[in-house]
Amino acid sequence: MRLPYLTHNGTPAKGPRDGVVFVVYAPFGADAVLSAYPDGASHDLSQHPLIQNLLEVAARGVHVVALVDRVNSDTHLIQIPAARPADLQVTSRWKLDMASPRTLAGLLRYASEQHPTADLVLSLEGHGAGFLPEIDRAQLSVRNLTDDGKNVWVIRQQGSVPLPQGSPILPQGSPILPQGSPILPQGSPILPAGQMPMSTYGLGRALKDALDAGAHKPVLIHFNNCFNLSVEVLHTVAPYAGYAVGYPNYNFFTAGAAYPEVFARLKKQKTATPAELAHWFAEENHAALAAKGNHPTAGGVVELARMHEIVERIDDLADALLASLRNTSGAARAQVADDIQAAIVQAQQYDTTHGDFTLETPDEMTDLRSLAAALDDPKYAGFGVQAAAHALWKATGGIKAYGDADRPWVNFDAVWDFRSELAMNIFLPDPLRKGLWDWRAPYYLDVNPDPSKPRVQPHIIDFVKVTDWVDFIIEYHKDVPFVGLLPAHIPDFPVFNAKFEPPRKPDRPDQKPPGKPDDPGQRPRGA
Repeated sequence: MRLPYLTHNGTPAKGPRDGVVFVVYAPFGADAVLSAYPDGASHDLSQHPLIQNLLEVAARGVHVVALVDRVNSDTHLIQIPAARPADLQVTSRWKLDMASPRTLAGLLRYASEQHPTADLVLSLEGHGAGFLPEIDRAQLSVRNLTDDGKNVWVIRQQGSVPLPQGSPILPQGSPILPQGSPILPQGSPILPAGQMPMSTYGLGRALKDALDAGAHKPVLIHFNNCFNLSVEVLHTVAPYAGYAVGYPNYNFFTAGAAYPEVFARLKKQKTATPAELAHWFAEENHAALAAKGNHPTAGGVVELARMHEIVERIDDLADALLASLRNTSGAARAQVADDIQAAIVQAQQYDTTHGDFTLETPDEMTDLRSLAAALDDPKYAGFGVQAAAHALWKATGGIKAYGDADRPWVNFDAVWDFRSELAMNIFLPDPLRKGLWDWRAPYYLDVNPDPSKPRVQPHIIDFVKVTDWVDFIIEYHKDVPFVGLLPAHIPDFPVFNAKFEPPRKPDRPDQKPPGKPDDPGQRPRGA
């Protein structure tokens, strides 16, 4: 019996193929809720729904190799041969560092060695947050953080971390220090205490190291977490995988409930292209959540080879925005900045700033396609902004797979409406220019670190080095005084609520999409 398999460019890959190996990386070791999902009763690994769903995946003719780390538990390697779920093997690997690129690279090498003729599909579970810096915590000493006593940190309410107005090194009227950071070149004294997943750079490094060691290039990566349909993340992994599936906003944790349905479609059809399989991941995630109601999400699929063009168009837009700001002065410049801010406010926001789950500025992740649509207006024709925005809008067409409109069960007073033109998120800290910066901003903006200073961030992602997006953010905040640093926090992962009955749908939004549909074709300028 031939196992279900993938075709590439219309034909199976050269040589004998052994179906598909589904590799799952589940770093739940800092989250008690995900570790014992759904109701705290799954104390044994065998009771966890993720394992049950992976057994069903194997029953559909797909090899499974998974690494699962949970709170107060060893890290376990899960192996299930295709079509033989009864042959499940669970092996303790003691306790691994799941934030280390070496761990993920090792898993990919191992899966490739065990299944040398199978196509590899990777799913990353647990927390995501778009851009996450790589941080060498050993460098976060008091001496380094205070620049040997020259700086003073003050912790205020709501967790902000401002510098006193009289600080001798804070250039008044500027959001950044000479080293290229809105706070300090040495980083921040407050970091997330837990739930810190692998850094963006670390994820790319893990994939590169695995491929360099002979592992298969994943035909697709499923980012089964929040916010990781992100320009920064996708550009970083683009050289090392074929397709990516992800969610630009919150994605409710279901412990892989959609996976058996994804691979049931593959088994029924017997074969599929990577693009088809990628869309099935998005569609089945959507189906599992939408059937319940009050679990609205948006999902997207991108062929990672497209990221080069998308990032080129982001760079063009950043250059145009920079020109519009730098070539005006006084009241005219202030109006340009206000007009840019109005476009950001009009664009779709993804909630990361507040705990109320509302989607609006000052949230600091902005949808790239809807921002381009807002700037594709004759008002922004000067300095080529409208033309660059239109080109970016075209470059991001067809990425969105679906978008819901509903009230999320985590806050029935909020409405998440993802029916408009969407693609992926991009990090845009302090969008309202209030001087309140995300804790990641010092690392994101520090693209030219001072070589004489401690390297708190040992490596910088390519996106901020090859584009002028950071230069735009800095120029956009020119003359905005620094106020403080927002609390360091990896957003909570809202789980699938299987228990609230009946589903509450008060004043559920109508299902008629507002404005234009998400059409990847030509969009009239100024529409």
